[in-house]
Amino acid sequence: MVATTLVSVEEYLDSVYRPDVDFINGELLERNVGELSHGTVQLNVASWLKGRSGLWRTKVVVEVRVRISERRYRIPDVMVLSLDAPREEIVEAAPLLCIEILSRRDSLNQIWDRTQDYLAMGVPVCWIIDPLVLRAWTVTSAGLVEVKDGILRAGKIEMPLAEVSE
Repeated sequence: MVATTLVSVEEYLDSVYRPDVDFINGELLERNVGELSHGTVQLNVASWLKGRSGLWRTKVVVEVRVRISERRYRIPDVMVLSLDAPREEIVEAAPLLCIEILSRRDSLNQIWDRTQDYLAMGVPVCWIIDPLVLRAWTVTSAGLVEVKDGILRAGKIEMPLAEVSE
């Protein structure tokens, strides 16, 4: 059995991790990043959404810490916030949308846990995108649904998956 070193919320928030890590009940959880397909699609999604942010009155950010609860912090790959959301260095107001781009080493359980945390803090919709096979899913409180028509939706936001592929 591997011993886990627990850290305090204060230590987590005052530390710099490269790459940044999630914080779950005192544990630091690594995020799977660093693959070309992941980075390319992440950039494409953020750019595509940013290009339409005036239309939807939104702000788009990548890899920013989100406070789920007092002892849970996550870092979505891409996040869409309302233009009216408070300016917070660590986001506490529920985003409109959190997006996770899969890496080869991600498991369904890991991604499911992440999306459930986002929903628990009030995020209405999450997207999961697999850049290797160009598939996507929408996650809401009703569950997980594969995007069959190629259009990811979150309220008034609609993004064609084909326009953000590698």
